[in-house]
Amino acid sequence: MSSSNVDVHELIAWGLDEYPYRDAAMDLGREGLAKKVERGQNKLAERECGANCPALLAEQTEAINYLLDECRQRPDLHAEYEGLDWTLGIVDLRRLLAFQRRLVFRARQHTSPTLQQDDWPQLISFTVGPQRSTEHCFVRNWSSKGDLDISLHASNPDLEVRLSQNTGPGFQLPLSLYGGSPCFEVAELRGRWFLRDGYHRAYRLLQAGVHRIPAIVIYTRTIDELGATEPWFFSEEQLFSERPPHVTDFLDENLVLRYERTALRKVIRIRVEKSMQAFDETDDVQGDEI
Repeated sequence: MSSSNVDVHELIAWGLDEYPYRDAAMDLGREGLAKKVERGQNKLAERECGANCPALLAEQTEAINYLLDECRQRPDLHAEYEGLDWTLGIVDLRRLLAFQRRLVFRARQHTSPTLQQDDWPQLISFTVGPQRSTEHCFVRNWSSKGDLDISLHASNPDLEVRLSQNTGPGFQLPLSLYGGSPCFEVAELRGRWFLRDGYHRAYRLLQAGVHRIPAIVIYTRTIDELGATEPWFFSEEQLFSERPPHVTDFLDENLVLRYERTALRKVIRIRVEKSMQAFDETDDVQGDEI
């Protein structure tokens, strides 16, 4: 694999979505791809129906509550999950459903972590870690009209620009960078347990033989709170079908299609345009007070 390419693992037994990178990268051809999808669907048909198996492990959670309590007090976690019904607990990765269709790995990213089952301090550090990186490349350009165009280029696909809650003397623009949730997140919705965030870490943990892990556990009320709303995710109908996709299915060669595609980067573009506009009585008056 070249440094400009990434390795894609795609679940195929639940049908394929429109994804141009797959078509461009595949060397199987339409007939070969159709046969591989059919084999995956036949494999899936052998699976027993039913997916309402609780993933939260009460006894293991109780046993290490003294460690989890330290994390439950973290201000950043309370800010991250404000408005949600959440807690911390030990979950079984083998019981989690997956709403992501694809995992994307960079070169040399398949190596499993050197983690041991039941080494709870190390596992907590791995799954409920510090904030994710907001590292980026800053690019600015001026238009012929004198307007400023700012771009942030980052390898982290979850990088966002957010309104900051910070206030105080000397504070200027209410903007901050956010690198995405640093935590392994599990969500329950209508009796089914889903991996909400942490798919790549889950893949590497399962490769290493680790399946009981600490996680943020969220009791969601809607598909929106679950987060399975992007068009490239599995549909709600598929997730609540008799044989939905599981996180462990990414490790089953019969259910996964592998191919390379060009590496992508996240680009956030902000355009600064200057203008003069009339104000009304509700606006702040222009100029300094006398």
